Amino acid sequence: MRGKLRSLLFVTALLLWIATPALAQETGTEPSAGSDVLADTENDLDISQIDQILRGEQEVLQGDMFSYDPAGRRDPFRSLMAGFEEDDGSIRARPPGLPGMLIEELTVEGVIETETGILAFVQGRDKFSYILRPGTKLFNGEVKEILLNRVVFRQQVNDPKQIKPYEEVVREIAD
Repeated sequence: MRGKLRSLLFVTALLLWIATPALAQETGTEPSAGSDVLADTENDLDISQIDQILRGEQEVLQGDMFSYDPAGRRDPFRSLMAGFEEDDGSIRARPPGLPGMLIEELTVEGVIETETGILAFVQGRDKFSYILRPGTKLFNGEVKEILLNRVVFRQQVNDPKQIKPYEEVVREIAD
């Protein structure tokens, strides 16, 4: 108990010793003769680094200095809808026809092999039929490969847990 009381008295005396010059500056009074030692040590302290640190913190809080380098990863501070938004924040309108279709919205109806290569027939969300060739661009990916019973798509993915920015989606012929 006695040790705690001594510690408390010591801390109180230390705080008074530190606060005396600050109180004198706020009230505009001169410190007493006993605090001359405090005034001398205060003048010797270099507080320019403290001011610089505080200015840096204010700039960071205002957003002037912060920048994020994703290094190939998704920026966690951007919306997950970032791929579908325009610069002004509105959602990007899809182009008409096949370039505006998502891979999930296509139903593979059939595959045919021709002299020029293999083609796939798909039905879109608008209930129209379209012909796909390898390399055909869609809204969220492209056709990677067409096999006799399925179509392999390369879908763009915005998932930070995946190493590749795309994944392969296989759609088989609908029954």
